[in-house]
Amino acid sequence: MPTPQHIRAEVEEAVHTLLRDWLDPSPEATERFLGRVAAEFTGHGTGPGDYYADREALRAMVRREHEGMSFPFTLDVPWMTVRLPHPTVALAEGVIRVEIDTGEETLVEAPRFSFVLERPPGEAGGRWLLVHFHFSVPDALQDEGGTMDDLLWSRNRELERLVAERTAELEAAQAQLVQQEKMASLGQLTAGIAHEIKNPLNFVNNFAALSRDLADELAAEADPEERQAILADLKTNAAKIEEHGRRADAIVRQMMAHARSGGGEREAVEVNALVEEYVGLAYHGMRARHPGSNVTLVKDLADDAGEVRLVVQEIGRVLINLLDNAFDATRERAAAEGSAYAPTVRVSTRRRADGVEVRIEDNGTGMPAAVRERVFEPFFTTKPTGDGTGLGLSMSYDIVVHGHRGTLTVESAEGEGTAFRMTLPER
Repeated sequence: MPTPQHIRAEVEEAVHTLLRDWLDPSPEATERFLGRVAAEFTGHGTGPGDYYADREALRAMVRREHEGMSFPFTLDVPWMTVRLPHPTVALAEGVIRVEIDTGEETLVEAPRFSFVLERPPGEAGGRWLLVHFHFSVPDALQDEGGTMDDLLWSRNRELERLVAERTAELEAAQAQLVQQEKMASLGQLTAGIAHEIKNPLNFVNNFAALSRDLADELAAEADPEERQAILADLKTNAAKIEEHGRRADAIVRQMMAHARSGGGEREAVEVNALVEEYVGLAYHGMRARHPGSNVTLVKDLADDAGEVRLVVQEIGRVLINLLDNAFDATRERAAAEGSAYAPTVRVSTRRRADGVEVRIEDNGTGMPAAVRERVFEPFFTTKPTGDGTGLGLSMSYDIVVHGHRGTLTVESAEGEGTAFRMTLPER
């Protein structure tokens, strides 16, 4: 007499055979499938009212399934359990995994099933007939009379709708964040402009007010010596007004240069020749501004640096700015340490796989981490008022990164020095 384990194995094999023949569109397979369906069959599909009262209704459903099979598919039964209420009656429950290859993507559906099967009276062996089935799809309903193919496409359309909806939400959120970031940047820029312009304007206003008072004193003063002293003060005030007016003008010009970044004509340039030219300009400019300063200038220019297409004036401004900062750092450290310190600035070029690298390194004062993190922000500067606008490195970053699609990074350790690394893509 067959054991329960043997009967369960027969039922599992019968279920697999039913499913294979059911989904095989050939007429022979369809007849084999219907030959394993009991005459008193009933069934429930995945949709509301999706009921099959007899074997002929099942035949019509199978025909619709086959007509709706647009793409190749694979079938698997990931798990199945079999219970035996009676040696001739079995309940099989499990999941069918169907993968349909549309050519562009793979659609997957996993309906659950319950099959009631019975062994015909008087028969032995593995022949089991399907008496009833019930299919269900978690979180989905199939339209009445719909096929499994219809269900898969319906689920796919619903997923596409949800993805489109979610994408629209994300795009709206991203646009809002971008706008908020723009407004925050504009606020930061405006605050920086106001702060930088306000300082020289305060000096201009104060010295102008003092000069007005001195002019009144001069008109009322009869003593020649006092008149000469007042005139000397007026001359000093006029010089101060001119100095701070020039500072305000310099800030405006740098802001305009910042805004114009990216507008020049690109041309193929020998990198080493460009670096040599602007290193010389920066060095002689430093010596002219600070006659007593001295620095050892080391150049390590690679023979294979080659050419890069760039806007000469813009990259030249970047080089001047980076070199000026390096010279300032070494001069500041020299003032603090005296003759024991040997100020050195090293300029090097290297050919990379996608372009060229220019590195400007000094052994100056270096930067603490808090300064290093903000060094490319507009109007951020550690220099005393009047010595810097805080626009140089911000402008350099925009020219290299946004204007030339390169990179500009900084490495620095406080008390050890700083290195700026600029990479320029070949195209």
